Amino acid sequence: MITIGFSPHRAEIIPYARQIMEQHQIIVLEEPPHPKFEDMLNGNLSIADYLMEIDIGFPEFEHLMCKEAIKLHQKKKELLQIEPYLERLLEIHEYFAQGKTPAEVLNIAHLKAVYLAEKSATGALINYYARSIEKDFKQVIESVKAFANADARRLKLRSILRAGAIATLDTNKKIYVETGYIHYPLYRYLLKDFNGNQNIRVVYLMQPVFKKLRCKRRNMGPGDILTLYYALNLPVKEDVANLLAARSLIYTQLIQTEEMLPAHSNPTPHSLEEALVNRLVDCLGFEDCKTIYSETRFKNRRESLDFVKSYI
Repeated sequence: MITIGFSPHRAEIIPYARQIMEQHQIIVLEEPPHPKFEDMLNGNLSIADYLMEIDIGFPEFEHLMCKEAIKLHQKKKELLQIEPYLERLLEIHEYFAQGKTPAEVLNIAHLKAVYLAEKSATGALINYYARSIEKDFKQVIESVKAFANADARRLKLRSILRAGAIATLDTNKKIYVETGYIHYPLYRYLLKDFNGNQNIRVVYLMQPVFKKLRCKRRNMGPGDILTLYYALNLPVKEDVANLLAARSLIYTQLIQTEEMLPAHSNPTPHSLEEALVNRLVDCLGFEDCKTIYSETRFKNRRESLDFVKSYI
């Protein structure tokens, strides 16, 4: 049996992840292999020293997950780092560091698709940044949709590669797959790779929290929703895509990007923050977003939040 555990990379998910990971024999982590991972698990390398070796976006989450990984290892669970897309991306960066040109990298068969996907997404993101300082709101919206489309193509390739690697594991054992919310295509590609011959279940780790907070769409922001429309090849009307893109501009301005830690008074700070911001942007129409964006695009998060609250 394979369990796909969808969750954000936040410290607050640790108790929910722990409960389900302990029920499985193989734990597949959403990260590329690192040569010192086993040393960290075996206690031959401190967590702090290990984390200095890798690129981390959420240090507190990564530190806590390493602690959990060590405990699971001590319980004889098999922990595997499987993320072929990121593994190949790191390889591309290493080639560039060695002085190789893009043309030379494109001639390396297993790296070509990743290089092109990353180049497309990065180019679309740069274009969005350039457009975001302009006054033409329509052009900004088009750049958001273009990035979401490019990001969706990258996401699909990442899911295809990861599903293929997971499909080679020993399915006589219970397998848990750590996965971010945005990577829902992974489920589809695993179903395809196993051709219906494997029991694959999906679990949303934070669903009890989302239910309590009365969240919609599993608490995903409008930008992620738009990206998933494209990644899953779902039909989306132009006015819906435009509205999601417009709301995502406001959502990005309002959401707290700094890592927050659970506390007794607020055990799920990110989930609560995202739920509150989603409720705000869900109230906005396209023209509302246009007005708010013109007034807040050069303001900080607190100023933008105050403006939106007063606007609504």
